Amino acid sequence: MTPLGPPAGGRTARLVRAELSRARANRATWVLAAIAPAFCVSWTALVAMSSPAPPPGNVYGMAQQAYVFTLILGVLGMSGEFRYQTIGWSFLVTPRRGAVVTAKLLAYGLVGLAVAMVSALTTLAAGAALLAVRGLPVTGPDVLPSLAGGVLATAGYAVFGVALAVLIRNQLAAVVLAALIFMYGDYLLTWLAPGVYPWLPTGAARALGGLRPDTAALLPAWGGGLLFAGYVAVVVLVAGLVTLRRDVT
Repeated sequence: MTPLGPPAGGRTARLVRAELSRARANRATWVLAAIAPAFCVSWTALVAMSSPAPPPGNVYGMAQQAYVFTLILGVLGMSGEFRYQTIGWSFLVTPRRGAVVTAKLLAYGLVGLAVAMVSALTTLAAGAALLAVRGLPVTGPDVLPSLAGGVLATAGYAVFGVALAVLIRNQLAAVVLAALIFMYGDYLLTWLAPGVYPWLPTGAARALGGLRPDTAALLPAWGGGLLFAGYVAVVVLVAGLVTLRRDVT
């Protein structure tokens, strides 16, 4: 330890551990984490049973439907600070505001990653069973890329949620706006401007997850991944600038 305090890396690690402890103590975390895999399984069953011969990648790609829950987890994790007026205490304990927000982003990125992995494994088991029952192939070259890309995209939405809640402090407004934007907003924009969907956050995330819907030609997985990462990076950067300049009261 130096006279100025612990190294920045050690401080960040402690802040992340503290945020993870708070997330574990929050009942909403466990509720959303439990609903996410069940939601994915319902979508998996719909795709596996409603199409004549669905590609395995599209069936397992339904693991990405957990994104709405990781998004809300990120929103709640950050907006709860403003709702319960604990953000002031957080900044008093750690005057470096950027460190506090960074810890939130990292912690909920890890929470989102855990939820995404559980959802992917659950989806894989359910999808394989349903495809086997129908006598369809349960494996293919697109399975692992689809699952891996879906996990990364779903975890990225948790980071997106934290950053969005920094910009929109009201918890209810942040949750509603996040749901509207990422569940319906992109589709509305696509209706208004056909052909734009592959370049929107949802389209980029779905491309990263290997989904290939009949209604839109998405980017390749690597292109979707880079574009989605770019969207997340921009929102995080703006959130960081706002945190440094805005009054917390």
